[in-house]
Amino acid sequence: MIEFLLADVLAERGWTPYRLAQETGLTVPTAYRLADRERRFDFGRFSADTLDRLCRALKVQPGELFRWVPDAGTDDG
Repeated sequence: MIEFLLADVLAERGWTPYRLAQETGLTVPTAYRLADRERRFDFGRFSADTLDRLCRALKVQPGELFRWVPDAGTDDG
């Protein structure tokens, strides 16, 4: 399973989703949705443009926003 770490990165910087929206040009609802730890990440609605905006604003590499975690009960890890 891929975990999206945006909420952690924002917390490290002291940023709110509102500030993220201001810095990236994303809509406020989109920024809040992306920063929600409880929400399962939906790759189908995530574009390369969004990733580029996040990396540019936060000055991170894409790999700093994602982590792979083996699913429980599998032989993957």
